[in-house]
Amino acid sequence: MTAPARAPRDVVKAVAERRSRSARLRRRRRQVVLWLVLAIIAGTVTFAAGLLAAPVDYSFQPEAPQAVILLDSAGKPFATIRSPQNEQPVVSKQIPQVLKDAFVAAEDERFFSHSGVDAIAAVRALWRDITGAQLQGGSTITQQYVKNVYTGDQRTALRKLREASLAVRLEQHLSKEEILTRYLNTLYLGNGTAGVQAASLYYYGVPVTDLDYDRSTGKHSFTLALSRAATLAGIGPAPSVWNPVHAPKLARARELYVLNRMIANHMITPQQASDAYGSALPRIVAQSEPDAPTIAPEFRDMVEERLKQVFATNYDSEMFDSGGVRVTTTLDLNLQKAAVQALHQVLPSVSDPWAAVAAIDPRNGDIRALTTKIGRGYKNGGLNLANGIYRSSGSTIKPFTLAEALIRGHSLDEAAYAPECLNVGVGYHVCNAEKGSSYQTLRTALVQSINTVYAPLGVKVGLQRVVNLATAAGMDIKGINCYAKGNPCASFSLGMPTNALGEAVAYGTLVNHGVHHAANSLLDVQSGDDGDVFDNRASRLGEQVIPRKVADEVASVMRDVVSQGTGTAAQQPFPVAGKTGTTDDFTNAWFTGCSSTLCISVWMGYDKQYVDHGRVPHSMKNVEGTSEVFGGTLPAKIFARIFSDYRALQRPTTKPSTSASPTQVQTFRPATHSATPRSTKSAHPSPTPSKTAFSPPAQPSTTPSPSILPSPP
Repeated sequence: MTAPARAPRDVVKAVAERRSRSARLRRRRRQVVLWLVLAIIAGTVTFAAGLLAAPVDYSFQPEAPQAVILLDSAGKPFATIRSPQNEQPVVSKQIPQVLKDAFVAAEDERFFSHSGVDAIAAVRALWRDITGAQLQGGSTITQQYVKNVYTGDQRTALRKLREASLAVRLEQHLSKEEILTRYLNTLYLGNGTAGVQAASLYYYGVPVTDLDYDRSTGKHSFTLALSRAATLAGIGPAPSVWNPVHAPKLARARELYVLNRMIANHMITPQQASDAYGSALPRIVAQSEPDAPTIAPEFRDMVEERLKQVFATNYDSEMFDSGGVRVTTTLDLNLQKAAVQALHQVLPSVSDPWAAVAAIDPRNGDIRALTTKIGRGYKNGGLNLANGIYRSSGSTIKPFTLAEALIRGHSLDEAAYAPECLNVGVGYHVCNAEKGSSYQTLRTALVQSINTVYAPLGVKVGLQRVVNLATAAGMDIKGINCYAKGNPCASFSLGMPTNALGEAVAYGTLVNHGVHHAANSLLDVQSGDDGDVFDNRASRLGEQVIPRKVADEVASVMRDVVSQGTGTAAQQPFPVAGKTGTTDDFTNAWFTGCSSTLCISVWMGYDKQYVDHGRVPHSMKNVEGTSEVFGGTLPAKIFARIFSDYRALQRPTTKPSTSASPTQVQTFRPATHSATPRSTKSAHPSPTPSKTAFSPPAQPSTTPSPSILPSPP
């Protein structure tokens, strides 16, 4: 008899591996089941613990959002930022039934039958999440209200369990109608509106009680109310996505979804839905309330934009929207007052040219003052002349031409022939303001602002290099490519489009030994509930963008500009390094100057180019007794007066009250501005120097770097 055939070894091995895999799968299933059971037990225990937790104040109603308080660097309040959230609670009987039905149909169709938690909706949402189907929330209206008021929206399992337990408890203490009313009063509905009353006023210009009222016809219509209700209910789950202002098509799709849910729940008929769909597009007729007056409205608006960036980038933006935040800024309130006073003293008339002042600490980039003058005053959220417009710098660009020349091997004592006029580049004719020709060194040519030396020098060293160097130093130059299509941009050798804040920062780099610090407006941000949100007080390292030796040499020449050149009207009892600038036909005039701890840039010009869309700006002649406005005349006078007024405000007085509100510091109403011309001619000396009393420099907010200029006594 023959022996039975044996199975091949590989077959035996394969069978053994299958059995092993099956055993592993069984063990894994048991582990999954065990962990699931443990999770259910833990959840049940946590849920029960939540139910038995300390009593909750069910009468609690969230306060209306508070304003953001702005403090100067010394902790003095100077402004407020009104909370973007506009909340106006109403009672249940003021909310139309069609609006309540729309929210219930869209958000929680079993609201009136569950006990705070909808098990069916929760399981359905979990299944959709697991299977990867379209996401669908499982939270009830009660849970959403609990999240908004009690638990917050942190995405953790523990928070969800606590939310569910509190929702069950809440339903034992409040009626369904009360819960729904509270929910509709606190729900954020986009564009700064919290609650259905604020949203109805914002989107449709009617109180929620008149949701059916058509302002254009003066008639009431259920169809109109239904369309509006469906739109508002559609916004709720994601105001930033289904926003009828920014995403009208998505909002229409959400309106259709809500109408269909109302049909499915037998709240309306298909014909009513068809008639209502798309019949009430939001008109946005509400106007936001203005912020409280302040002496620094331009700076306040700048800080608000910066705060929004900080919160949106690093934190929850709703934390800022809800208010209650205290912000310590870099502003020096006394210096701000001095700048406002100086502008209004030198340019008191509404018909005077526009003007802007920006002051920074060169050792850290802190903005110490920012103000403007335009017509009848700056409007909140308006055009900020100090950093929102670009006007030709005139000769204030020349220090950076000199710096680039020194980097490329030229010297201060290098002589150049300076004719009265010459052609530079292609078709660019340059003249000096004064008659005659002479030989000038690079030092004396900057001190006296000789165009026929610095225009060809800029082209020689490369104007794009000058642009790059000035930009690296912090000057905000509006997009220039000086060699586009072979054009060397010769005209920019005597003026580039920039603004006052950028000039102050860039000159700060020169007097700070070539070390650049970016402009900064915030020191510390604190939330009432969460403490420190943002802390910028620590030492901020600068960047060496200009060689120290070069920066120091340029700064030494700029001191001569003020002591014996075109900027003598800005002289102080301590060294000041500065430069004047004037453009063709006196359309722009600048003076930017620095002590060791403070750089102030002053710009003046008329509004014609901005307002009239390209027409030549007014020539600044016969302004406040000045026949022709050079940078060395009224701008330098404003600079000098700022220091003088600052010193007067720094004198010891009676101890101020610590209870002053932010609105009590208002004493002036400053201004706003315009456009971007080009220039050719530079400024020239004023006839007589102006002497002013010494004003202590602004105190830095961080440890300063060594200063090239001696500190005042």
